[in-house]
Amino acid sequence: MGKPFLRLLPVYTLILLLVLPFQAEAQSRVNILQADRAEGGIFAGQNIRKILGNVILQTDKMLMQTDSVYQFVDRNLLMAFNAQIETENEMIWADTLYHNTATEYSRLRGRVIIQSEQNTVFADSMDVDQQQEIVIFNVPVRFEDEQGTLIAESGLYYQAVDSAIFRGNVQLADSTQYLEADSLFMNRSAELYELFGRVYADDYEDNVSFAGEYLYADSLGYRLLQINAWLMEVNEAQTDTTHLFAEKIELFETDTSSTMDAFRDVRIWSPKFSAIADTVHYRDDIEQFILRSNPILWQKNMQLTGPYIEAYLEDDEIKFLRSFTRPIIVQQDSLTERMHQMTGDTLHAYFEGGEIYQIRVFNNTEIIFHQKDENDEPDGLVELISMGPSTMDFLEGELDFFKAEQNIDGSYLPEDPTNIERKLDNFRWDPERKPEKPEPRQPRLPPVPEERPFDMPPRFVNYLSEHEM
Repeated sequence: MGKPFLRLLPVYTLILLLVLPFQAEAQSRVNILQADRAEGGIFAGQNIRKILGNVILQTDKMLMQTDSVYQFVDRNLLMAFNAQIETENEMIWADTLYHNTATEYSRLRGRVIIQSEQNTVFADSMDVDQQQEIVIFNVPVRFEDEQGTLIAESGLYYQAVDSAIFRGNVQLADSTQYLEADSLFMNRSAELYELFGRVYADDYEDNVSFAGEYLYADSLGYRLLQINAWLMEVNEAQTDTTHLFAEKIELFETDTSSTMDAFRDVRIWSPKFSAIADTVHYRDDIEQFILRSNPILWQKNMQLTGPYIEAYLEDDEIKFLRSFTRPIIVQQDSLTERMHQMTGDTLHAYFEGGEIYQIRVFNNTEIIFHQKDENDEPDGLVELISMGPSTMDFLEGELDFFKAEQNIDGSYLPEDPTNIERKLDNFRWDPERKPEKPEPRQPRLPPVPEERPFDMPPRFVNYLSEHEM
């Protein structure tokens, strides 16, 4: 199955340390560096002071350029229009800024852009509560950094704990992967991510897709995908696809190896084999599957059933199988469709190039072998019991020869309709339970648009032009 393990989600930095102007204690330090004129007036029935025309204001924490500023005399409210604000950490643009100097609550409306060294944020509306250190995006928001883009219909950023929540058609995309969900919680400093509701992702580097209702990822390499969980891997040659379904999938990745555990109603399908079990463990460095609790494994016309099944792969093909206690392997003859059967305390099966070439059963073995004549027509069967080991050899995937050792007892039964359906006591043949090839799941949302959500304000365009020179 290769390496079906998710890389850490990209760290979309959310440094929104917005130190907006006009804090109450700093009002006396606002310097008007430039303005065409200042005058009093009435706005919406309230007394205001106006600073008009190419205004540049400065405090010890910011420099603001704006078309005009209104100060509401009786309300501790300031309004700035077509504003560009430069702070120590970012540049901010908005068509309108409302700032309450008493509560230190700011509302930015219309073509809001925040640019820092780490990313650029675009939204038509944003609120900043400086006392609570919360940034509120109550309309669609877009984050861009040099790695990719995050979009959502709304969001909150908690500066004190460096955490963010995004809701509504959340999408993250970069050159290496794509993710979507109904909502996302992230703690940037802890590198912890949780995605909720209709989660879907593509990992382009590892050729892995996955989906479920919940995804957890942290900086230690641990991933949890649960509730209708699905994982699909395409091999390096782009020729084979493996699907895994379960109620819960846990993955843990280190620098040297990766492991996966799947729980409850686990189903595996690939072109080379398929399986079901209650729990499955996979280790990628040795390409080992362990199936426990009612497992069944199918390979071509063969079914293996046992309490515990261990499978080793090579180039996506089964290389070796081990099963105990009292497993049974059944192979349907490709010509006669009769069921060859073999059981014992422990079973080993060996494959080469995807073809079975030998099965060895250890202790208390039982075999039913259906024979064919020189015309490949049914010709009776052999039943054999041995206290010791037994071996079945295969030629081009079909049963060819068998032998047994130690306290052997057996009989040949000639061709007779009453013998066709003879079965060992623990016989199992369940083709109706074999997983069928599934349809790959697809993203429900359209791709993240390349275009920004609105026309860029002139001050932002001019700023970019000046800094590109």
